[in-house]
Amino acid sequence: MNNANVRIKAIYNNYEAFINALKVLSSKKELDMDVISPMPLHDVEKLIPQKPSGVRWFTFFGGILGLIIGFAFPIYTVLDWPLITGGKPVVTIQAFIIIAFELLILFGAAFTLLGLLFHARLPRQNLSNYDVRFSGNSFGFVFSVPERKINEMKNILQDADDIITDKLSTESGRIGNESR
Repeated sequence: MNNANVRIKAIYNNYEAFINALKVLSSKKELDMDVISPMPLHDVEKLIPQKPSGVRWFTFFGGILGLIIGFAFPIYTVLDWPLITGGKPVVTIQAFIIIAFELLILFGAAFTLLGLLFHARLPRQNLSNYDVRFSGNSFGFVFSVPERKINEMKNILQDADDIITDKLSTESGRIGNESR
């Protein structure tokens, strides 16, 4: 079973033990871990480096799309129904700048919201990482490791109040559940 991974969910009631285990785990660069707590923790933000968010690209391309539509739609409109007055040109860019600016802001904001929902994986259907104790007074993290490393990880997490392991497989999803 070479493709089997084990998801480990460690739950701590003691903040210091949680931070100590997190310091050890954050040194292991290959772990992709979700940290869950009942409140914002600034120490955790310093321990786990964050990649820049991809939401900014949604905003950028939404703004560019809004700008293009903001110029294209009025130009198409005046070319389709020309209103020639006094020999002036039909297409004047200065008249369309306000419309293009407004659509740049509108599309940028709408695409930012879509990017936020996409990167936050909302609406989330699978809440298997969540435990009700995280809403109260418990801290924890969830990560997956290959099955051969589970004993090493359990040794690191020995101060945890509860460790829950789920055996995962790339073909069949969740197989089983085991709690310490």
